Amino acid sequence: MTALDDIRSGPAAGSLARGPVRAGVLALARAEAVRLLRHPAVLGGFAAYLLLWGYAQTGGHDAHRYPVLQDSSRLVQIPLLLPAAGVLLAANSGALRSRRHGVEPLFAVEGLGFRARTAAHLLAVAPAVVVSALLVCARIGCLAVEPDAVGAVRWAEVATGPAVVLLAGILGVLTARLSSSPAAASLVLALPAVFTFLAAVQNTARWRWLGVVATENESAQPLPSELLGRPAGAHLLWLTALAAAGACGALLCGRADSVPEGPCRGTGALRGASVAAAALALLGGTLQTRPASGAVERARAAATEHPAARQKCERRLNVTYCAFPEFTRRAEQWDAVVRGVLARAPDDVARAPYAVRQRIFRAGVETGGSVPLPYAAWDADDRRAGTPAAVPVGTAWSAGSAGQDTESDAVAEFSVLFAYRAVTGSVPDSPRVDTVCGSRAVLTLWLAGQATAGSGAALRDLESRTTSGLTVLVLMSATGVDFDAAEVRLSRDLLAQPADRIGARVKASWAELSAPGTTTARAARLLGVRAPARDASAESACR
Repeated sequence: MTALDDIRSGPAAGSLARGPVRAGVLALARAEAVRLLRHPAVLGGFAAYLLLWGYAQTGGHDAHRYPVLQDSSRLVQIPLLLPAAGVLLAANSGALRSRRHGVEPLFAVEGLGFRARTAAHLLAVAPAVVVSALLVCARIGCLAVEPDAVGAVRWAEVATGPAVVLLAGILGVLTARLSSSPAAASLVLALPAVFTFLAAVQNTARWRWLGVVATENESAQPLPSELLGRPAGAHLLWLTALAAAGACGALLCGRADSVPEGPCRGTGALRGASVAAAALALLGGTLQTRPASGAVERARAAATEHPAARQKCERRLNVTYCAFPEFTRRAEQWDAVVRGVLARAPDDVARAPYAVRQRIFRAGVETGGSVPLPYAAWDADDRRAGTPAAVPVGTAWSAGSAGQDTESDAVAEFSVLFAYRAVTGSVPDSPRVDTVCGSRAVLTLWLAGQATAGSGAALRDLESRTTSGLTVLVLMSATGVDFDAAEVRLSRDLLAQPADRIGARVKASWAELSAPGTTTARAARLLGVRAPARDASAESACR
């Protein structure tokens, strides 16, 4: 016998057959479901979700064209918090409607007791959950079919959003059964909202998983799926178990109509279900708050310092691209930047062998850029793999045109680092930020900026966010390259000139332009533009 079959309609109606009670519950559930979906809070929540989706697809941000699906699976949860809030308020309002309008005695005449009506209100949440599931599946589906999508969909993460909507609706009904005040729902809504905000601030704390969603540091670059260590399955168990416990609690608090203010009571089946749901919630909560396993930590360390063994490599002409298996499709975007740089170099430089290797380095963003890269380990790993002086590139990417985000900065970073490799024959390997001086700086910035339209846009955006000169950090670490303001201004002037004209001068004077002793003023004369003014102290410090 199910909990629904065990619902009693109260003393006024007596003991009814299962069929009529079930039919009445389903009829009321259908009516309440329509009311819930038409509630302004629910309509507003879904409208906001669609607006955010539309902006992401058509607005200035182009990262949706290069999604990392394991990260996207997590990010699609966040907008569903808006419909979830609306569902909580609407479910609470619906469950209180009979009290507000004083029609509870009419339900008793119809044979639907308090607990039966509670079951109907709980069932009425289901269509909103289905709509949420359809929306989130449509959104992740649109991302998955993008030509430049990489990674794998994590369905436990995708299901978290609809589970939050389910939990919100059940909390709305439970709140109505515990308090007849409409303000109680707002208080219940505020508690998880505050907790979610605090968890977003403490985005590395394990306790954040006790909230409805667990955010990550959005400035950090994506990780391969096997290195995530996110207990998404345990979190989904936590949410669904809480929803089940809340539903049982609402039914147990369904008081007899003749005793509207009586104590909460229920049948043995409901009490048993409540205990089981609470046990599952405890299990899920325990599993999700445990520290990441040692195996995951060791795998992350190995992938950080010695990635070659975990990666697949692809050779395109004279350039070898190595990436984690989920990211091999990125070689096409990297190659566009590489070819744009090498197209302006003389033949001996353009045809030399190069390597590009994907790197992960979470310590940089987690410590605010105070940790240097493990270049000794990287260099040894590259030499064993036959790819010495490999240019590092991260896991984030975009077209570069949006700006002010991790993905666009990654485009600027890679274009500068590869241009630096072509000009100097090396990659930055100092435990600090080194200044690139004179003509080498001008040549590096010009090559990077003209490589593709996206690299130029990303570089301009990065320049606009610096007060003097330009600093490019490698994977948000303490390692990077710095360019003085004079070289940045000269490269900007060169980028405003026809690329073919400047490119011809670059090829003709490459040896002198790429020499370490060539000054900025000499570079300007060789390239046919006016040298920018710079103060003597800066020139002296640069030399």
